[in-house]
Amino acid sequence: MSDQSGSSGTSGAVFGRAGEIAVLTARAAAARAGHSGIVVLTGPPGIGRSSLLAAFLEGDGDGNPGGPRGLTALRGTCAEDASTVPYEGVRALLRPLGLVGEGAPGHPLLRGTARRALPALMPGTDRPPFALDADYPVLQGLYSLTAHLAARHPLVLALDDAHLCDAYTLRWLDFLLRRADGLPLLLVLTRSTGASVADSTPWARFAAHPSCTTVPLGPLSPAAVGELARDAFGCPVEPAFAARLADVSGGNPGTAVRLVAELRDAGVRPDLDGARHAGELGGRLVAGSVRSLLGRRPRWVEAVATAMAVLGDAPGDHVAALADVSAAQAEDAVRILRQAEVLAPGRTDFASDRIRAAVLEPLDAPALTRLRARAAQLLSDAGRPSEEVAGHLVAIPGTPRPWMTSLLTDAATAAEERGAPADAARYLRRVLDATPDDHALRLRLAGLLVPADPDAARDLLRDALDRAPDLRTRAAAALRYTTACLAAGQSPPPGRAPTRVLAELRSATGAPGLRERALALEAALRLTGCTERTGAPAPPAENRTPAPRPASPEADAEAVSALAAALYDTARDTAKDHARRAVGAPGPRASWPVLTSCTVLALADESVEALTALNEAVTGAGETTGGWAEALALSARGLVLHGTGAIPEATADARAALTAAGPSSSRLVLPRLVLAAALCDSGEAARAEDLLAGTDPQPPAGPVVEQHLHLMVRARVRRALGDREGALRLLLACGRAQREAGLANPVFAPWWAEACHLLATLRRPQEAHVHAEYGGELARRWGTAHALGTAALARGVITPGRAGLELLGEAVEALAASPARTAHARAGFALGRRLLTEGERAKARSHLRSAADLAHTCGALPLATDARRLLLSAGGRMPELTGAREDLLTGAERRVVGLVVNGASNREVAQSLCVTLRTVETHLTSAYRKLGVQRRAALAATLRAPAARARAWGG
Repeated sequence: MSDQSGSSGTSGAVFGRAGEIAVLTARAAAARAGHSGIVVLTGPPGIGRSSLLAAFLEGDGDGNPGGPRGLTALRGTCAEDASTVPYEGVRALLRPLGLVGEGAPGHPLLRGTARRALPALMPGTDRPPFALDADYPVLQGLYSLTAHLAARHPLVLALDDAHLCDAYTLRWLDFLLRRADGLPLLLVLTRSTGASVADSTPWARFAAHPSCTTVPLGPLSPAAVGELARDAFGCPVEPAFAARLADVSGGNPGTAVRLVAELRDAGVRPDLDGARHAGELGGRLVAGSVRSLLGRRPRWVEAVATAMAVLGDAPGDHVAALADVSAAQAEDAVRILRQAEVLAPGRTDFASDRIRAAVLEPLDAPALTRLRARAAQLLSDAGRPSEEVAGHLVAIPGTPRPWMTSLLTDAATAAEERGAPADAARYLRRVLDATPDDHALRLRLAGLLVPADPDAARDLLRDALDRAPDLRTRAAAALRYTTACLAAGQSPPPGRAPTRVLAELRSATGAPGLRERALALEAALRLTGCTERTGAPAPPAENRTPAPRPASPEADAEAVSALAAALYDTARDTAKDHARRAVGAPGPRASWPVLTSCTVLALADESVEALTALNEAVTGAGETTGGWAEALALSARGLVLHGTGAIPEATADARAALTAAGPSSSRLVLPRLVLAAALCDSGEAARAEDLLAGTDPQPPAGPVVEQHLHLMVRARVRRALGDREGALRLLLACGRAQREAGLANPVFAPWWAEACHLLATLRRPQEAHVHAEYGGELARRWGTAHALGTAALARGVITPGRAGLELLGEAVEALAASPARTAHARAGFALGRRLLTEGERAKARSHLRSAADLAHTCGALPLATDARRLLLSAGGRMPELTGAREDLLTGAERRVVGLVVNGASNREVAQSLCVTLRTVETHLTSAYRKLGVQRRAALAATLRAPAARARAWGG
């Protein structure tokens, strides 16, 4: 089946095929130089194989750079019935030379060995099936004739629709190609993908030949379709019209040409309104073409096509059984449909959903339902996987029957095991239609929906709260409902059904397991901001023992316990244990329990562990659910990355989260807070303030985490903009809110540390001591390097003299052992500034340079700039910081990088690196003498290995 109109507009131009034309041109040039070869153009019908071949053959090398200048071109096209006629392809190629028919015997080219080709050139000659011994003289004669033609002038043999070619011609082309070394000859064949061929052996040999180039023709891009439409309409084309045309036609140029012609004849213009008409017309064209095809065939062909449309890519015996035809009839029908090129290559499935819809269009709803039910029973009886059967069951309206619910439940379990919660939820929804009183099923379904659609999950859980027959079920529903609200960044609406459930649990604590549920639900409600304020005036006393939080098999309960232990109890080990159990629990990686537990691990300085799990969550969400789940995973990772000082990476994640959320992004508070904090750190406080203007976690009745982060970020932005008093008011408000809520974690929204820094800047250190003592007690109880370093830094900036220097040095050392790199840079800056104030310029330079380097690496440009400014005033040197990380390189390091960029040899690079290392060693010699013996040995060992490797590399 030819596709002569494949990629042509009305002027015959070829669009979007510059790369393919270039390949043909290069192979033609090689053929002129005596390097024979073969090019096979492949693609589905209408993709433009014939048009591309014509454009190549008709080009002159000047006006059309793809033309085979300097070659003689012989082109033939195989007809529909060519496969049954011996040497019909040969005759199609040689007919333009007059070598076919009655005049062939006397043709001057048929002399000597070439006369053996006569049997192939005479039409109507009956021949037995191809046999090499019997046909060898004919093949030799055709080879001699072709070699003679190529010797006279470089030759192109182009056979269009070669998938319809007879086996004799294919054998001859294979015979010719294997003997064509040194001949100025190029074979060009076009072949429809997925079409059956008369003889597959030559095609396999073509593909294996060293000089074979296969050029698959893919769909046209919207830009190419737009050029095609512009050529047809003779005027500019709206990009939306071109995009719609490309979508409707599937990028198939033949279909696009027909669409454009009909749209133009109907008076449609290539504008936005025309895009709508293109979509409507495209569907009608596909449906009409398919219905016309089936109308010309026996009824059993339509039955097989309908069965295939229902089953998809299924074995032939399944198709035959559903169509109620014999296996032979099913095979014939598949062959007919494949020849009509409506099937996907190599599959018993249609090439597009539009074709499938056109096949099913005549069926009314009851008939289609009966067919789908039969298909499900057939596949179930055949032992097909439960998910394959469930794909048909979910499309059947009405209440599923018992045998259907069993299969749907099995399919949901299989989907969960392979990490596809959306598919599992789709199956369980149908099961719930049949068993609306199954409260355990409702909870299971809601748990699957929370990551991707927390609103739908809350609706289900509200029903569970209303319908649950016992307290235990209501407690499970209340906890999951509350965590679904947390995942959505919202608080439970008025009515507070979970609060009533908590009251019931407290009055029934004697029942086994209810105490644990009460603790988890109480913590969850506190995290949503729904419970009454505690009014706690101070952090937990040293002798206070936090209420135990037992292990739970439910990930939601574990995550709630982890967060509560971290934020309220300052019980670090307990929080980590709960968090790790929640992360390790089965279920989606991008779920609220996993993401929340990762933030808890990050608060406990286990950032590497947290980021490992978050990376899996982001990847899993992008591959399976996407949307809201991906946005939550990116938000959590951005928060942890920001805490580690990876400011550019946190910025990217926050922006990606807002993009992934799509229309729901206005409800997302956390990524906006992360983005605002990152913008503030990178010197864009004004943009951060604009972002925060539209961000409101609805205090005081919003989720606790977002309430306090919102106050902290606003305070930091106000300070960066120069409003110190406004920033201090926000920080103190955050402190009051944390005390009232009972929050006691020193590194979550550390308002007290920020207040100490701000009061030190305002020269009011006496007001800061109470905050430093408060935070110091929290830090001691939490016990991480980050917490202890933050406390030491807060005390150091408000403590004068040698005591303050010791505290700042303690802060630098503690924060160096933590993941908080920006905080480490901040401590180094504070120590360097104090040393400079005390007149110790040499020591100050060391810390200021380290602080500038680290802050710049983190992306905290204002901090890096301030550190560099003080470094210069202390007599140090550092290049101007522009925001690029290469600013950190010294002159010697820049020379090494320059050698690498400019392509220097490994030896040259290594020699330069050795010079740099020797310089470093020289400068460190005096520093070694000032270090303790153990520290000196450790530092020397650290430097020795890379230095030795570089010297060995450089020789």
